[in-house]
Amino acid sequence: MTSRIVESMTRRPSVALPAAGVMTVIPLENLRIHTYEAPETAVYVNSHIIETEKRLVVVDTQLLRPHAEEFRRYAESLDKPIDRVIITHSHPDHWFGCEYFRDAPIHALAEVADGIVGGGEAMIQAYAPIFGDAITGTVTAPEHIIRPGTETIDGVTFAYEKAEGAEAGVNLVIEFPESRVLLAQDLVYNRVHVFLQQKEMGPWLAHLGRYMEKEYDYVLPGHGLPSNKQALADMVGYLEAAGSALAASSDVPTLKQHLVGQYPFYRGDYILDISGRYLYGA
Repeated sequence: MTSRIVESMTRRPSVALPAAGVMTVIPLENLRIHTYEAPETAVYVNSHIIETEKRLVVVDTQLLRPHAEEFRRYAESLDKPIDRVIITHSHPDHWFGCEYFRDAPIHALAEVADGIVGGGEAMIQAYAPIFGDAITGTVTAPEHIIRPGTETIDGVTFAYEKAEGAEAGVNLVIEFPESRVLLAQDLVYNRVHVFLQQKEMGPWLAHLGRYMEKEYDYVLPGHGLPSNKQALADMVGYLEAAGSALAASSDVPTLKQHLVGQYPFYRGDYILDISGRYLYGA
């Protein structure tokens, strides 16, 4: 991306925002995985770069402009072409930053692409009063459709699976079988309180149960630092606790009392406040 394009897209935010995330690099035999975790302001959301021998594949693009721009600059520092961008689901913290990747093909499951096309403008309008010019002003939607199955990119196998009924209505999960890596995105949060918009945890827990039967050396969450298979077990425990807390709660303060009390070392308890708008209309 040229500096001219970056300059034309970047406007001064209307709120003070930290423009620094945390980058973690996992070196593997046939690829390197770079994970950018945004700071608290942007709910610790993760974007990933799958670096193969000759190419880069970007997975999700951040919520806020300062972090999306920083992530893009990091990608450019790797000095390899961006083969494509993959968006795992339609929540805005995963695709608002696509404006910084307009020069690359953007891919998603059909349901995810439809959700961004149909609901993107409303999402921008909802977030604009909070973040002002720190978020995108236009919908940059995926134009290429991913279908469940496997694909080889520069010698690396990407195994795509559609997970329904979890954190979002439809989530894309990517496995790298040769490297024993699960890119779970928002199927898993790692030591970050979870966005809850439903009280039925059965389908979500069923997905996690299937992945727990497999062997992984690394699990890449959608929020929180990269981890290992323990992150799956921890997520199961949190969702079971959330199910009990939801059954015993009729408002956000009570829900937070249960979950923050059980997980005092988890970050981002304000995510439960956001959840309350969907759970209780508050």
